[in-house]
Amino acid sequence: MPSLAAFPAMLEFDRQDLGLRECRAAWLLGLTVRQYRQLEAGEQAPLNADVWERIVEVFGWPRAFSGSTPCCP
Repeated sequence: MPSLAAFPAMLEFDRQDLGLRECRAAWLLGLTVRQYRQLEAGEQAPLNADVWERIVEVFGWPRAFSGSTPCCP
């Protein structure tokens, strides 16, 4: 299983693989474009568990990822 250190690269790769622009991905996740760019750059972890769950759902990541939320205990 990929480590959470790979999160930003996975986010960017999967966004591009789905053909999404940053603005569309941000909208789908309920974030501003600036917040999304910070996630992809690795400058910020997901803001809360709800955002993390939306990331898992939008990008089709395994549900096992939802148990390893990088934002919250």
